[in-house]
Amino acid sequence: MEIALLTRKLDVRGSTIYTLNLATQLVARGHGVRLICGGGRLLPDFERGGVPVVLFPGLGDSTDLFLTRKIARKIREKPPALLHVMSPAAASTGASVAKAVGIPYFISVHSPLEQVRMATSSKYLRGVLVASESVRESLVNETRVRKDLIRVVLPGVDVKRLKETPPFSSEGAPVVGILGPLETVRGHDTFLEAAKVILVSHPEVQFLVIGEGPEEERLRKKTEELGIRKNVTFHADPDNYFTVLSGVDIFLMPFLQIGLGNTVLEAMACGKPVVASSVGGVFYVIKENETGLLRPKNDPPAFAEAVCALLRDRDKARRIGHAARLHVEQNFTAERMAAETLEAYQRALESAAPNG
Repeated sequence: MEIALLTRKLDVRGSTIYTLNLATQLVARGHGVRLICGGGRLLPDFERGGVPVVLFPGLGDSTDLFLTRKIARKIREKPPALLHVMSPAAASTGASVAKAVGIPYFISVHSPLEQVRMATSSKYLRGVLVASESVRESLVNETRVRKDLIRVVLPGVDVKRLKETPPFSSEGAPVVGILGPLETVRGHDTFLEAAKVILVSHPEVQFLVIGEGPEEERLRKKTEELGIRKNVTFHADPDNYFTVLSGVDIFLMPFLQIGLGNTVLEAMACGKPVVASSVGGVFYVIKENETGLLRPKNDPPAFAEAVCALLRDRDKARRIGHAARLHVEQNFTAERMAAETLEAYQRALESAAPNG
């Protein structure tokens, strides 16, 4: 099957990791895949995975009024069976391209907070793949997306690529990290405020902020205001992204709201204990004190308490990290995700009924 994937920037975020895992699995299964994107920091990871990439630097830049025509013209050179739009951020462009080329399209939605601007009445829309039941409920209740178009396909990670590296397995100060774009909904304020509390009893701990985004300048200033600058490092270099993951001992994911983030799964697949907000689809992967720890959102003291408990009981941290890895291996593999996605493609394409 010839498949075109459409996304915007390949930055360090869950939707990019999802796209990487799906694209490499489709290629491995012998399908013809093209990724149409606007470039980005993780582009080399797609190239190393054997995924052909077609760059449109204006993708994501609304100033290019002829972008849809350019993409459509490129796709017509070798028309795919379908177009898969990898996130709602590219939904408008994807719908226009699908209409211009005359091909069916799918869209993936990862979080209830994403701006869903889908042309749901388009006769070319064949499916909406969502990352968790909580996202499905959000679409049903808050948008006009037809129920019969929505299918839950839980995300998956490449466990062969991500090696298990138990926490506290190297010498030096413990490292607590947060992974994902620097955006308000990711809870970086909770992370930094929790860091200040943790440092009172564990002044040796280092804190690593992995990612980039519009909140970076403000968050850097906040480390100054909190008096923790020397213990906080901001890191956005993709060349050693997975090496960086392996060097973190505990991950904090204090989301304000989320579906089921690939970033959580990536950390768990590395054998790390994750402390996450008890919101959204995270309940699919984290069982309290078994595969991770859950704390109320916007509660820095609660997150700090959880981290301090793991710092005091490192055997428990290792047990939770190992159980997390096993849970991902058994339930959240990229192979399973790709198989379910292909099934969704086939089922929708075999249906002759128009959507609209």
